[in-house]
Amino acid sequence: MFKTFDEILLKVKNSEKKQKVAIVGAEKSVVIEAALDITKENIGVPVLFGLATTISELVKGTVLENNVEIVDCEDMDSSCHKAVDYAVDGKVDLILKGAVDTAKLMKAIFRKENGLKDSPLISDVLVFEDPIAKENKRLIGLTDGGLIPLPDLETKIEMTRSAVKVFHKLGFEKPKVAYISAVEKVSPKIQSTVDAAEIQKRKENGQLEDINAYLEGPYAIDNVISEYAAKIKGIDSVMAGNADILVMPNIESGNILGKIANYWGNAANGHVITGAKVPVLITSRADDAKTKLNSVALGILVSMK
Repeated sequence: MFKTFDEILLKVKNSEKKQKVAIVGAEKSVVIEAALDITKENIGVPVLFGLATTISELVKGTVLENNVEIVDCEDMDSSCHKAVDYAVDGKVDLILKGAVDTAKLMKAIFRKENGLKDSPLISDVLVFEDPIAKENKRLIGLTDGGLIPLPDLETKIEMTRSAVKVFHKLGFEKPKVAYISAVEKVSPKIQSTVDAAEIQKRKENGQLEDINAYLEGPYAIDNVISEYAAKIKGIDSVMAGNADILVMPNIESGNILGKIANYWGNAANGHVITGAKVPVLITSRADDAKTKLNSVALGILVSMK
């Protein structure tokens, strides 16, 4: 079981078969920097999609010069579709967004003909190091703070499936999934509590046997991240202060919690978009180099067979 991003990076560095990373829209220096980091850290093999003449100029004098595959593309749409073609044909193992519009890239990924759609839902899984853990380091997952505004019951179940798959890749045999709300008691006035109780009921009744995880809720956030808070509230569960995956009630809460962990908690983090046949990485413009590298390493790990 991985407990830190340094462990994830070490794993992918030591992998004999390096995964190929399609970098879509590589005509910007900041994108080439990401390709250089991937190469220098020896975690994967970048494949650059974009205007070949521009990319060739940008890699001059670097370790990538005459040492990287460049796929010539005349425009943004071409970059997106050619990268998807490569993924469909098994020529690349994951896709990293460079200087292209997110909407164009996702449209190509989920195109009807020879697309990469592998699930009824596309969702974002943020993984971060527990910012309050002092000695016993651990990773926590959060979904969804970036793509799904207000998930309903069935959407939360699909989000759970995706997040659990990621955590299985991280070595969690049976991750503990907590459905977060403002309170830990079911209230008909708070839909997230109703949804959480229904998911737990379905799990107990054997309706969600394909999801190899503990599924419980509703829980207030303190119950599942603080053993002290759980003890005070009399919560006796595997989740007490120890949830692995947090399924948030809406995009606002997920986005806010993720950014608090990052900026106030200074937690190392990375995220991957699931729902396609290969992992998709859409890093934020505000992400620093380490966070981008973490996301690539996470995506590479998830793409490993």
